[in-house]
Amino acid sequence: MLSRIADSMFWIGRYVERADQTGRILDVNLQTLTESPDDERLACRRLYRIFGLENLPETELTVQRVIERLVTDRTNPSSVAGALQAARENALSSREVLTTEVWESLNITTLGMPSTVQASRVHSMFQFAKDRCAVLNGLVDGAMTRDEAWLFLRVGQQLERVDMISRILQAQHLRHGSDSDTVLLLRTCSAHEAYIRSYRGQVNASDAIEFLLMDSLFPRSAAHCLAQCDDLLYSLAKLHGHAVDRMGTEDLARRMVGRATASLRYRSLDEVLEDVENEMEQLQVLTGAVTRALGSTYFQPAAD
Repeated sequence: MLSRIADSMFWIGRYVERADQTGRILDVNLQTLTESPDDERLACRRLYRIFGLENLPETELTVQRVIERLVTDRTNPSSVAGALQAARENALSSREVLTTEVWESLNITTLGMPSTVQASRVHSMFQFAKDRCAVLNGLVDGAMTRDEAWLFLRVGQQLERVDMISRILQAQHLRHGSDSDTVLLLRTCSAHEAYIRSYRGQVNASDAIEFLLMDSLFPRSAAHCLAQCDDLLYSLAKLHGHAVDRMGTEDLARRMVGRATASLRYRSLDEVLEDVENEMEQLQVLTGAVTRALGSTYFQPAAD
């Protein structure tokens, strides 16, 4: 596979997942904001913090500005519409490895995003984005062969999930929050119902963090995503002759993912909770380092 196509597939996976996750985060938090008497500026500042936006002027701390910056701005790859636009641009350069259904679904989703939307109507737009991303992911799994293109796309998706969950947890202060804050966190991560099934309805901040970071069965937990990423990277390494065995590798990306997976699996929750913000920062550093390692291994033009 050409390195530029591998790179495009990786970023399609990341951008589609980013659009989906951003839509879920904003949908829950903006809906909660309209239903509660919380200070709008404080709530907007908390939302911006998830996406790494700090020290913004007061004029940016309104619901409408959040929507314009993080939902409809097609020039911002961290917004819902911007991420979908970036995914579509990458898909244009890799049409030969995408099925017609996958391309058409992504095209319809991107073009269907409005250029402007009012706060009173934003929920329906989020629902559209989430539904269309679900359709797209279903078509990727149901209609694409499990070749290199599929593997690179799924690696991107799993890395983006780890990055997003770490940003959400880093922005929270659950150890000093209420049960309602914990429920909001779980809903933001699309994990509330799954958590309730696992913990029999008992809402606890430490349990919620453990579930989102370490649960091996929940598909959006950091540990599950890293394990999936390791399996995908192993399959790619076998195709390219980099794999040694399941327990050893010369692949830099796999080594980093493996260390992070073991760290989450075999450390105690208390040790992680000692400095959650720093732990989440390290996960974000990891996703960036793995992305660079994949670039040097697979995406450099010289590799063609």
